[in-house]
Amino acid sequence: MRYTFPKIAVALSLLATISLQSCDKVKNAVKTPDITFTGANTDVVIPITTNTTAQGSVATGTVSYNIDSMIKAQSGGVVSYSSIKSVKINKMVLTLNDADADNNFANFQYAGATFNTDATTAGPYTVAYIENNPNTYASSLDLNIVDKEKDLKQYFKSNVVFTYAVIGKLRTATTKELHCHVEVTYTIGF
Repeated sequence: MRYTFPKIAVALSLLATISLQSCDKVKNAVKTPDITFTGANTDVVIPITTNTTAQGSVATGTVSYNIDSMIKAQSGGVVSYSSIKSVKINKMVLTLNDADADNNFANFQYAGATFNTDATTAGPYTVAYIENNPNTYASSLDLNIVDKEKDLKQYFKSNVVFTYAVIGKLRTATTKELHCHVEVTYTIGF
C-alpha cells in the first residue's frame, strides 16, 4: 500500500484535530467551580436618628479580607486570586442585633446598602435596596440586589478592604443606637 504526502498530511491533521477536541473536553471537565463566600461581613452602628426627611448614608463599616487565601483554601490550592474571571454579589442581608418594638426596620421607609473597596477609585456602588419597605416589625431585611449579573472584579485585589454603607430614609425616628450586621454573599467565577 502506497501513501502519498498529501494523504499523510490529511491523516495527521485529522488526528491533531481529534486530539485537541479531546483536550478541550478534559479541560472543561476539570474547570474550577465557582466559589461562594460570605466572609467579608461587618457590623455597623446606626445612630439615633430623628430626621425623617433626608435620605442617605446612616452607617458605615469596613472589613479587611484576604481573597487570595480564601480562594486557595476553598479550591485546595488549585486556583488563586489571579485566576478570577468575575465577581458578583448575589445576596445582601441586614440584621439588627438589638431590634425592639420601637426600633427596627419598620422605622425605615427605604433601606439599602452600598459597597466599595480600596482596590478601585470607581466609588461606591449601590448594591441592594428595598423601596417602600413595609411598616411592620422586622429585625432583618433581605435586600433586592440591583444587578446580580454586574461584574465587580474591578473592586477586588488579593488583600482588600471592603467598605459597606447602610443607606436609607426613616419613616419614624429611632430612639436608640441599632447594631446592624451586614452579610454579603459573593460568587467568584474562574
